[in-house]
Amino acid sequence: MPSRSVSSEAIAPEELEAAKQCLTGGFGFDYAFEAVGKPVTLRAAYDATRLGGTVCLVGAAARTDLPDINMTELVMNEKKVLPSFYGGDDVRRTYAKIIALWRAGRVDLESMITHHVPLTDINEAIRHMHTGEALRTVIDIA
Repeated sequence: MPSRSVSSEAIAPEELEAAKQCLTGGFGFDYAFEAVGKPVTLRAAYDATRLGGTVCLVGAAARTDLPDINMTELVMNEKKVLPSFYGGDDVRRTYAKIIALWRAGRVDLESMITHHVPLTDINEAIRHMHTGEALRTVIDIA
């Protein structure tokens, strides 16, 4: 049986259709990951997958953000839309794994923190969260 080539690509939204044509001959990707949490990016990921493909929904949207995918599409395309909240594992176990990887020097958590604020400025941290200004804000309580 011939081996199958596996490719992982991260591309800008405007490059998606060209990448789909180039890498899959227009058939679509086996897997697409939506990590922004917007209906428009879910739609793009859905459209980029092949018939029977899988979209992994990582981005958490607002409760008012409704996807533009209808029931007929879901049935006819047989695509799977799978949610992933912290990898679908128990948060206590996941955090323990992440901390162990961090302590071993295998995960760079520091680069994911964009802001530090003292507890007295917690409202500023909440503002960062709502505006999208910060990737991750750490509240210093000491």
